[in-house]
Amino acid sequence: PRPQLESSSHVLIETYYAGIQYPDFLQAQGLYQVRPPLPFIPGLDVTGIIIEKGKDVVDLDIGDRVIATMTNHGGNGALSDI
Repeated sequence: PRPQLESSSHVLIETYYAGIQYPDFLQAQGLYQVRPPLPFIPGLDVTGIIIEKGKDVVDLDIGDRVIATMTNHGGNGALSDI
């Protein structure tokens, strides 16, 4: 199912790339300063195209190419829907 926007200031991104960075590996080992509850879904960075936007988003449009850092759930989860 298609994810829903959690806020009128959020956008929905059709993901083309989600990276695994060094902090993701450290988090999985419990060695990073930010320790998400286990199990967690890694992935801090994501690129793609905006396919939906909340009514309060004024500086981005549907179809814009974007790169983003995941800030929900402690900064991970970019790989959740791939």
